Amino acid sequence: MKDLELKNYLERIGLSESVTGNLETVKRLTQLHPKHITFENVDSFTGTVPSIKTEDIFDKLVNKKRGGYCYEQNSLFKDVLQTLGFNVKMHLARVLWSSKDGSETARTHMLLSTEIKGERYLVDVGFGSMTLTAPILFNTEQSNNEQETPNGSFRLVYIDPDFYRLDVFKNEWLPIYKFSLEEVQLTDIDMANWYVATGPSSMFNKFLMITRVDENARYTLFNRELIIRDNIGNKESREIISEYDLKSVFEKYFNLKLEASKLKEIYSNLNEDRDRLKIENITL
Repeated sequence: MKDLELKNYLERIGLSESVTGNLETVKRLTQLHPKHITFENVDSFTGTVPSIKTEDIFDKLVNKKRGGYCYEQNSLFKDVLQTLGFNVKMHLARVLWSSKDGSETARTHMLLSTEIKGERYLVDVGFGSMTLTAPILFNTEQSNNEQETPNGSFRLVYIDPDFYRLDVFKNEWLPIYKFSLEEVQLTDIDMANWYVATGPSSMFNKFLMITRVDENARYTLFNRELIIRDNIGNKESREIISEYDLKSVFEKYFNLKLEASKLKEIYSNLNEDRDRLKIENITL
């Protein structure tokens, strides 16, 4: 990433002060990135496979002020951290979130790890409704090391020498995903991206999923339902009732300004057949 691109990225996430390669910088970036760059699957929901080329991701998420899903979000964040001098590795996880029976899925979620002063941290700015807003420290000496973030308590459970599980506390500990520290390559990410965008069993081409998190709350749009859950646990929800309402919600809660033709396409895809699909296993 060039100096001008880094400058533009920092402006995109509302950071004006200088940044350096230390833990406090990673904490600040991890909190600001998902506040200003919304998680969204508009492309896959409307039949397009998102490009994961570095220049395309930067143009979409920074220049065009769009959002994206995990491969886009964490790829951009990886480039930022590497530009600041961090050694960053990519990994793929099996998503357990919303799986009532704990069954495992394919390795489709992209996350990052980095080392800071000899300690390894999990970094993930692209997991939708449970996106992390702080780096999470790996600690193999404690199996259940609860860690506070600006938006809730998380822990990394050390399963065995090869696997970890990320949990979040929601009145009880709930599993988010399971992963190993095996480093994956861009070809692995490319295949996962294609499957998530086009696969017949993928949620990302069936449901509209848009989320953003700030210091006060997590905001989620799942098809027609807008959900706002604050850091105390209070929940508000309402239904999108029109195309104009959808446009208003996009702009007010998710900082997304889309062309009229794209909004029309999205709204037309939110048909009754999609709404009648059973979604009881989806936790929002």
